[in-house]
Amino acid sequence: MERLVDSIRLRLVGPTLLQDIPLLELGSTIADATTLYGPHTERRPNEDYPESECYSFEPSKFHAIDVWMWKSVVHAIVYYSAKGEPDLDLKTIFDKYGESQPWMTINEGYTYRRQDGHVRLWCSAMPAIGVGTESYMQTEGAHKSTKSDSPS
Repeated sequence: MERLVDSIRLRLVGPTLLQDIPLLELGSTIADATTLYGPHTERRPNEDYPESECYSFEPSKFHAIDVWMWKSVVHAIVYYSAKGEPDLDLKTIFDKYGESQPWMTINEGYTYRRQDGHVRLWCSAMPAIGVGTESYMQTEGAHKSTKSDSPS
């Protein structure tokens, strides 16, 4: 029955949920992202952490995706859904990046960490949901902290 409802929803409304698009693996390459989503629409440096850069994709009229590359692989992804369903989209991301592990709540409704400590999920302003490797998030955070501590 659920598949029938999804089929009808897709025909009437379109692919509005994150479960309707392919989700990129952390650790992938930019070529993998291009294969999934087509050519990037923008490429920009990370102003807070110059060792990484962002590639933006628009795989559908309902979704935008920012892919953050560091050390030549994907370390963070932010999914934006124009007409998503926050609870369903969050569940989709938990399921995809959880790898059958539970998530620890850091800040209810905002920040979570996979039980093995390797992946962080954040959703500070729906419809955006981000996921990233803990190593990247900590390194970027340390760089921002060092940058803000240095004299201007």
